[in-house]
Amino acid sequence: MNKFLDTLAGKLAERWLALLVLPGALYVAVAIAAIRLSHVRWYRVDLLRHDLARLASEPAARSPGTIALALAGLLAAAAVAGILNQSLGSLFRGLWFASSRGPLTRALTRRRARRWDTAEQRFREVIVAAGEAQLAGEPGTAGLIRRAEELAAARNAIGLVRPTRPFAAGDRMAAADRRVLDRYALDLTSAWPRLWLALPDTTRSALQVAHGAVAAAQRLAGWAIAYLLLTVVWWPAVLIAVVCLVVAWRRAASAAGTLADLVEAAVDLHGRALARSLGVRSPGPLDRQTGAEITALLRKGT
Repeated sequence: MNKFLDTLAGKLAERWLALLVLPGALYVAVAIAAIRLSHVRWYRVDLLRHDLARLASEPAARSPGTIALALAGLLAAAAVAGILNQSLGSLFRGLWFASSRGPLTRALTRRRARRWDTAEQRFREVIVAAGEAQLAGEPGTAGLIRRAEELAAARNAIGLVRPTRPFAAGDRMAAADRRVLDRYALDLTSAWPRLWLALPDTTRSALQVAHGAVAAAQRLAGWAIAYLLLTVVWWPAVLIAVVCLVVAWRRAASAAGTLADLVEAAVDLHGRALARSLGVRSPGPLDRQTGAEITALLRKGT
């Protein structure tokens, strides 16, 4: 038991250090530099070198107590910054996975839907042309098929189904729910907590890693807002904020796509195990009849 507790404490400390302290310490250092330089002296990096040299020459800098106190203060400030970042990041998680409720989000959803409709129409036109060329024995059918594949990839890059959410991350997760419902008549919202209990450890681990990637993008977006606040005293901080936000936005869309793929895979591979666990007969692979029975059972008449 002692060995287990030591291992657990080590993992928690490592996670605390990686998620809160190190990014927080970097932010505190940038914040101190921003306050020192301000808008007027934004490019005077030599002032920071001068300040560090002056502090290093102070007698107090050679005192172990002073060093320990300064280090403790830095760690505390870094931890506080990391905790505040969690709150800022949660705002982006709500934004990325938001539904179309307000005027702005509905407008963004309509824009994504129009792009998807255009891509779908182009794909269908090329598919029809390829089919007609093949039936007529005309040359160039292979080229039309390749073009159709390219157009299908472009459409799927917008959404695997017609978009219903304003942003790519939320739309991809919503698409997973829609695809599972269309294929298996299974309400994923109701089934997921039960399916999670029936999943093997390897599948759970893969899902947790994918979810962790979404959380990492969320934290990075939170740091973008934190750095944006520093522009009040030091305008170059906006460059850091923009880079963090763009990278976080792209990572969120990619991570959400991976997570949605794994969720669908979990249903494909273990949906039958869920049916057996609930006492629903499933003689073959999961199908719409079995999925509809599971949905009716789990919704409990609602």
